[in-house]
Amino acid sequence: MAKKFKGFIRFSRKRNQSSIYLNNRTLRRLKINSGYIKLHFGEKSKKLNIKIDRKLNTGEIIIPRRMSKRITIPVLKYECYFKGNNMYLGPVIGHLVSARNYKRRRLQKLRFSKYNGINGLIFIFKKRGINRYNKTIKGYYYNAKTASFTAGTFPYPSAMFIRTRMKTSTYRHFKYHIGKKIFNFPFINGSKWKFYSRMSRRKNIRNHLPKTMRYKGVDSVVRMAKKYNSVYLKPRALSRGRGILHVRKLKNGYRISNHTGYRKVVKTKKRLAAVLRNKLRKNGNYIVQQEIRFKKSRNKMDFRVYIQKDETKQWKYSGMETKVAKAGSVISNSKNRERIIPGDKAFKEVFNMNDSQAKQKKEELTRLCIRVLKGMERDGAKLGDAAVDFVMDKNRKIWLLEVQVNYASEKKAYRTKDERLVLPYILPTPFKYAKALSGF
Repeated sequence: MAKKFKGFIRFSRKRNQSSIYLNNRTLRRLKINSGYIKLHFGEKSKKLNIKIDRKLNTGEIIIPRRMSKRITIPVLKYECYFKGNNMYLGPVIGHLVSARNYKRRRLQKLRFSKYNGINGLIFIFKKRGINRYNKTIKGYYYNAKTASFTAGTFPYPSAMFIRTRMKTSTYRHFKYHIGKKIFNFPFINGSKWKFYSRMSRRKNIRNHLPKTMRYKGVDSVVRMAKKYNSVYLKPRALSRGRGILHVRKLKNGYRISNHTGYRKVVKTKKRLAAVLRNKLRKNGNYIVQQEIRFKKSRNKMDFRVYIQKDETKQWKYSGMETKVAKAGSVISNSKNRERIIPGDKAFKEVFNMNDSQAKQKKEELTRLCIRVLKGMERDGAKLGDAAVDFVMDKNRKIWLLEVQVNYASEKKAYRTKDERLVLPYILPTPFKYAKALSGF
C-alpha cells in the first residue's frame, strides 16, 4: 500500500550519488527493513544504499540529484510516496507538442498556471527529442519560481499528454514502457462520417445527430435538400470550415454558398451538379448533412463545449463558448465569426433560459458529451481532453456535430479577448489528469 511521505526532501551533488541519507527515526517511521531504497523518478529507477545521518531532522531525507550519466533531477517542488522500500518522486509528466509550439514556449506557460497544485517535473518535448536507445527525452521543464523553461534530458515520464500527431509505432513503444498512462491518442479529429456511423448505432446518442449520409453525387444532395430544405456538404476529414458548401432548396432551384462569399443560384439539378463538380475538392470524400437551423438575425450560431478529465480521472465540464458567425456566413470558424460569447450567456440571452434552465441544459449537455466520449474510448481512443461542437434548434434540442481532439488551444492566446476567456479553465486541466495517472 502506498504511503505518502510528509517530510522534507533535499538534493545533493556533493554526497555519494549512490546513497540516500536519513536519521534512524525517519527510517523507523518508513518501516523499511532492507539496507537500500529504490528511487523511482518517472520510469527511471536507481538503487540507493541507506546511510544514517544523525544530524538530519526527523522527516528529512537527502537524495542524489544524479540518476544516471544523462539524467539529473531538477530542483523543484516534488511529492513523494513509499511502497515498501520503493520511493516514488514526482509527478513526472511529459507533454508532447508540435515542433512549432515547442519553439513558442511562451505560449505554453498558460498551461502551467495551476502548477502549484500539481508540482513535480513537467516537461515539453517534440518527437525529435526522443531517444529510444537510452530511454531519455530532451526537452524543456517548467520552473515555477522563475516562470521560465530550462533545457534538460529527462527519463521517460510516468504519464504523457499528447498535443500533436504520433505514429502508432511510437505510441506502442511508450505504452510498453509506461503503460496506459498516455492521452490523447490518436491526435486526430477523425472522419466525420466515421463519427456519425459509429455514434448513430448508440440509442442514447443517435437522436442528437443531424441526419448524415455519404456524398454520392448530386442525387444525394437533391434528396437531402428536398427532405431538410438546407444541407451542408463537408469534407469527411477537414476542420476549420475548409471545403464546406451550403445548399438551400428554393422554390425554383437551389442556392449554393461557401465561406469565401461565393453565392450562386441554379434552377436545375444539372446546373447544381456542374457547380458541385467545380467547387468540391477533387477526389475528396464528402458527407451531406442536415442543417439544424437556428439563427438570430442573419448570424449562424454554434457552440463548443470543453470536456476534460481532471484529478478524479473522470470526465468533467470545463467550459463552453458560443461562436457567432458574421452575417450571412455559412460557417463560424475564427476567420468567419463576428464574436464569441460565453455559452451560459447565450443560453440565457438567445434561448431565453432562466438560471435554472441554463443549469439543467448544461448538465444535460455534459451527460450527452460524456456518453459520446466514453463511446469513442470503447472504440479504442485514449482520451482525456476534448472539445465537442454542437448546435441547438428553436426547441432547445442539442444536436452534436463533431468531437475535436486537435482543437485550437494555445493559439487562442493570439486571438481576441472574447476567445481567450475560456483558456484559464481548459489549459491547466490535462496536467491534473496526468498527475493522477502517474500515481500522485
